[in-house]
Amino acid sequence: MSSLSSSSSISDAETDRRGRPERPRMASRKPSASILVPRDHPEIEIEEEEFPPDDARAMSPRRNSADLERLGKEARQTLQEQAKALQSSLQALAERIDAVKTDHDKLENENRFLQDYIGGLTRNMKSEMSRSSTKVKKSHK
Repeated sequence: MSSLSSSSSISDAETDRRGRPERPRMASRKPSASILVPRDHPEIEIEEEEFPPDDARAMSPRRNSADLERLGKEARQTLQEQAKALQSSLQALAERIDAVKTDHDKLENENRFLQDYIGGLTRNMKSEMSRSSTKVKKSHK
């Protein structure tokens, strides 16, 4: 019984495929390779076009030496300006580090002074407390 159901499903699939229209066959095509034509071919006419400076076609790598010189000079100037800005910010950071270091040293010295002062007060209080406690003990005896 299972063999009947499987064979009937196969035949249904075949009739579905046959019922659909078939795709037309692709015609053979030539390969889409580049067509090479020599520059001096009589039917080829090469025109030099002028483009405005902001046109993307004018930004091609084919530049004359004056353009290259100008671009190089602009690039050097931009780099020098960036270097100066970085040097000045580095100098400002170094000055700020020195100021913070000076403040840190000052606070550290003041902290030592206060610790010594508090230590002295604590020793004085202990000695005063021990003197007063010995006086109280002597007076009770």
